[in-house]
Amino acid sequence: GGSVGASSAGPGLGSEFVVRLPLAPPASAAAAAAVPAPPAAAAATGSPAKRLLVVDDNVDGAESLAIVLRQAGHDVITAHDGRRALERAREGAFDVVLLDIDLPDGLDGYEVARRIRSGGGSSPPVLVALTGFGQQEDQARALQAGFRSHLVKPVDPAELRALLDRL
Repeated sequence: GGSVGASSAGPGLGSEFVVRLPLAPPASAAAAAAVPAPPAAAAATGSPAKRLLVVDDNVDGAESLAIVLRQAGHDVITAHDGRRALERAREGAFDVVLLDIDLPDGLDGYEVARRIRSGGGSSPPVLVALTGFGQQEDQARALQAGFRSHLVKPVDPAELRALLDRL
């Protein structure tokens, strides 16, 4: 129900792109703007709410996943590089860390995972690789590195919810 348009005055003079999307009906808009469900909502689906850390350098991807997980009743924090992920992990106890492997700041997901596991604490979080690397050897390497599970992006939200229910 929307439209897309593009125009330009000529080479080297820039371009204008216009994307028009219809407004959501009032009932849908109100639901979309609602505050995320409280953690009790996850219990209603059979799984207790979890405290999750989502680490991905793709900011839009991390934030979108966080929204989906919050709507399922989980408490979600995001980080977009390895150093910030380690800071966040030290700041609070997480049940699960969803960790991208290919991070930009010299600390890949394997190194972040190693440091989180070696950080001590009485109950380290469950580590789940959430990555674009999906070959069999990538999965094996993730499991050898201490990840409990290996998911390939883009992850199916239902598959992720089922995994979180099992953890």
